[in-house]
Amino acid sequence: ENNDPETQLNKHLADHGVTCPNCANRYSLSKGGCMHLTCPQCQHEFCVGCAKPFSMGAKCTVSDYCAKLGLHAHHPRNCLFYLRDKEPQLLEKLLEDNNIEYEKEAAKENFRCSVQLQRETPEGLLDSTCGLAVEKAGLCRKHYVEHLCRIIRHNHLETLWLLTADDLETVVRRHGLRLPSNPYGTPLLHYYNALMEVVQEQIPLD
Repeated sequence: ENNDPETQLNKHLADHGVTCPNCANRYSLSKGGCMHLTCPQCQHEFCVGCAKPFSMGAKCTVSDYCAKLGLHAHHPRNCLFYLRDKEPQLLEKLLEDNNIEYEKEAAKENFRCSVQLQRETPEGLLDSTCGLAVEKAGLCRKHYVEHLCRIIRHNHLETLWLLTADDLETVVRRHGLRLPSNPYGTPLLHYYNALMEVVQEQIPLD
């Protein structure tokens, strides 16, 4: 195993870091909270889950609906934005169904997540350690979900079946498309399937 500090840092950033899509600077940030990051180096605003740019309301030209959103990004449906609250078992199943390997060693008693973080504070970026109880793969639940989502995103996996009706409505609206008809009394499954059809037929994964 290579114990060179620079090599270890590069591996850590590759596994847990965020890379600015504009200037390529890398940061070690917790992505379980706010998805928005302003790069301290170049001031580019982007999503830490998918690297899509953030835009303010009407300045975004994707659709008229964007004017109602304030600061927002157009996250693909396999972004952490949509998946961060999903059960890890569902994310694991998606990887397994696609024959994709991932680290899933069970937690050892009293182990703490050692992911190094830089938290955004009013005074700037503050270095810290996660410290939460480990769930799997040496990571706490939040960072384990991020770990799984990174693999899902890297492999361009379709996540449609993981999304709720509310998720699908968000996807449709953010692409400026009309929601399917949903008259009072429409069975939820019927409406859900109609949303799925709109997304599948009109919205590419990426």
